[in-house]
Amino acid sequence: MIFKEMKDTDLVRVLELEQACFKQPWLEKDCLYELNENPFSHGWILLDEDTIVGYAFLWETFEMAQLARIGVDPNLRKRGYGKELMMYLFDRAREVACEYMTLEVRASNEAALNLYQKMGFIQVNVSKSYYPDGEDAIVMTLAL
Repeated sequence: MIFKEMKDTDLVRVLELEQACFKQPWLEKDCLYELNENPFSHGWILLDEDTIVGYAFLWETFEMAQLARIGVDPNLRKRGYGKELMMYLFDRAREVACEYMTLEVRASNEAALNLYQKMGFIQVNVSKSYYPDGEDAIVMTLAL
């Protein structure tokens, strides 16, 4: 497995994964904003051989890292890619002196909730009706 900084040319595959992973996928303009305009955002891809199998957008602001987006090819789940990607993000956040990481996850996303809990995240809040469809978000944090 290889981790690389995301480039605009990776977006064709990243957008395919967005469609496969999320009820409300980000659009190309959203990803381009994160890559080229948001000074706090960093995009990462996970490659297995030459195929992008996962990706993430991490916002790094002072002592906090915010996991803005993470996705793993649904056909390749349960192979450890999500865990490896999270471990890479932890290392990346520590390198830039972040002290903790936060994220929001759909209350119904049991697979993601289980992964985050196994990795040491704790629930700190519930954001009611956070998502456009009215679903709650579980807010989680981890000391790095």
